[in-house]
Amino acid sequence: MRKLFCLFGLFTVTLTAKEPIRTWTNTDGQTIEARFIDEKMDKVRIRRTDGRVFNIPLDTLSEVDQKYVKSLAVDKLRLSTDPKDNVEDIYSKPTGSDARKYGSKPNYFVKSALNLEMIWVEPGTFMMGRLNKQREITLTKGFYLGKYEVTQEQYEKVMGNNPSLYKGGKLPVEMVSWYDAVAFCEALNNKKKKKRGWVYSLPTEAQWEYACRAGTTTLFSWGDTIASSNANYGRNIGRTTNVGSYAPNPWGFFDMHGNVSEFCDDTLTGLHINSEVGIRGWYRGGAWNRGGPSLRAGLGGHDRPPHKSATIGFRVAFQQVKQASEGSLGSSGAK
Repeated sequence: MRKLFCLFGLFTVTLTAKEPIRTWTNTDGQTIEARFIDEKMDKVRIRRTDGRVFNIPLDTLSEVDQKYVKSLAVDKLRLSTDPKDNVEDIYSKPTGSDARKYGSKPNYFVKSALNLEMIWVEPGTFMMGRLNKQREITLTKGFYLGKYEVTQEQYEKVMGNNPSLYKGGKLPVEMVSWYDAVAFCEALNNKKKKKRGWVYSLPTEAQWEYACRAGTTTLFSWGDTIASSNANYGRNIGRTTNVGSYAPNPWGFFDMHGNVSEFCDDTLTGLHINSEVGIRGWYRGGAWNRGGPSLRAGLGGHDRPPHKSATIGFRVAFQQVKQASEGSLGSSGAK
């Protein structure tokens, strides 16, 4: 039974009894067993049986779950919140076909950037670089990495402007310099409370390629050949496309090949595979205007840090950083 009351002129619905534990499903088919707490500002709070509370964007839930939530809000009244709850801005642990070891932690959502979604990547070893110049790299620490390239609406939300040539909220931001991409990460660090010692940053080249390869050893994450159905490249469309328009790689990352190239940052590691030209301005992944070979996982390029292009964007990493000790490669944990 629910009790209605008016507080400061705003209608609120208070639950006098706990809602039952049910299975919640998101639009990707991931599930979590939890009890409904409330819904406010298009965010749904649920509590798992172990007591952990999750704050989930309403539009990421299945249609059935969205209808269930709306049915609880009589006449679209907002449900009350409990300020004592310790809310985590993360979603459920992947299940089913996505239940890989690299999903050992829930995906993370950055509220200050319109719920920019990040996937946890476990530490591991892989062969980095082009085939004839590969070397074994071990990442000793896990990290979060953006599921998608940063979109224009996310960039504008954080930075207050949209410099892109091809306009569209879900399109990747471009016409940003390497310095602009670093500034975006710093803005997130200044806007959001986070764990001590954890920072938002561009991924290192090693982190980027490790996530791009996603456990594969082929030229691309899907195999050794490329077609227009795999990625946006070779001017087959002639401009950027909405992020997530093509199938993800085995670890759930979208557009690691094509669409826009993505800036990396090795200022703490000094680790470079493809060249020795400086440590700033490196980018990976190929772009919508480049040929198929340039999209290979082991290749990259370099641009002057202040330069801007409609073919280069970025995605964000969230990682634990400590000052590099002598002989180490810093925050990437690569060796």
